[in-house]
Amino acid sequence: MMHRYPTGMRALRLGALVLAGLLLALLAACSSAPRQPDPTPLQPVPPILHVAKAWSAHIGAVAPNLRIAVAGSRVVVASNDGQVRCLRADDGATLWRSQVAGGVSAGVGSDGSFSAVVNQDNQVVALGPQGQVLWRYRLPTSVLTAPAVFGGMIIVQGADEHLWAFNAATGALLWDDAFEPPSLLLQRGSGIVRVGDALVLGDASGHLRALRLRDGTSLWDSMLVQPRGFTDVERLVAITGAPAVAQSTVCARAYQTGLGCLSLADGHLLWSAQANGYTGVSQDGKLLVATQADGVVQSYAVADGKPGWHNDQLKWRDLSAPLLLGHTVAVGDLHGYVSFLDAGSGRIIGRVSTDGSAIASPLALAGKTLVVLTRDGAVYGFVPR
Repeated sequence: MMHRYPTGMRALRLGALVLAGLLLALLAACSSAPRQPDPTPLQPVPPILHVAKAWSAHIGAVAPNLRIAVAGSRVVVASNDGQVRCLRADDGATLWRSQVAGGVSAGVGSDGSFSAVVNQDNQVVALGPQGQVLWRYRLPTSVLTAPAVFGGMIIVQGADEHLWAFNAATGALLWDDAFEPPSLLLQRGSGIVRVGDALVLGDASGHLRALRLRDGTSLWDSMLVQPRGFTDVERLVAITGAPAVAQSTVCARAYQTGLGCLSLADGHLLWSAQANGYTGVSQDGKLLVATQADGVVQSYAVADGKPGWHNDQLKWRDLSAPLLLGHTVAVGDLHGYVSFLDAGSGRIIGRVSTDGSAIASPLALAGKTLVVLTRDGAVYGFVPR
């Protein structure tokens, strides 16, 4: 299942992708959209949920495409300047640290034994159990999505929709596959998740795909949201954020267009709904929670998409993706606060502060510890009680 391109064709393809990315960036910069309203001031929170800070650490500044990797009791984080650190989830102790030459543009993926990032020279960099660099592989495209590491395999999704699977220990290319990208590419990462012997990922065309992990064979391919409008910008429906998997469903967000859920078994679309947002979603098989572009936190029924509660007390606070934590929902904001909402009613029941910079990465749960990473590189472990 190996796909190759002639050198000239690959160069033309990559040139077109670079031009498309630049065009999208220019369109975003030159937008005539009205100025966003000021963030809604935070109101006092009743002391219903107590959240204790268990530990904190610090790495360098963190870009939006860098993610927290959780593997059992280990947490792996990376900074723009190439620092990669593995922390123990319960007390924040540093288990190993590494320095990746060329900085980090996408990461981190980890299975506890192997970790992977992509540096700013488009090289996949594999790290061993003690953070030692094992091998590098230069890709012919940039990478926006954190590599995924599953059972000794490293999976990388290029910005041009190409997929590569490597042996984590040796760097041997196990399989690769290419999908046709749209004419415009969103400069945001999505995510790759493992479901048994398969992996599920989103693409820039609004599709969710399931592939067999061992050889990349397609299991199903379904469109989450249909493109609308006439221009390429209006028809942009890239999947943003990692797909959320629970029980028999997978749910995801299409950038500023909609969200919905599919059957894990065959990719059958259960429902989709219009929703303007740009972060991933969280679900537990019954309840799905999403943060919208205006800062409203909205719940839906996973079975049929029926809207439930919504909370507008955090409007215009540039919210992170939400994270369901049993009976609560955690969400971070642009000033480094993490608010906790009751999952049954949407009422805010707790809040913690960090270093004052924006929450840069989706929140992550490692055992009983909520791990938070800020734009300035502060890493926190919180334990809700």
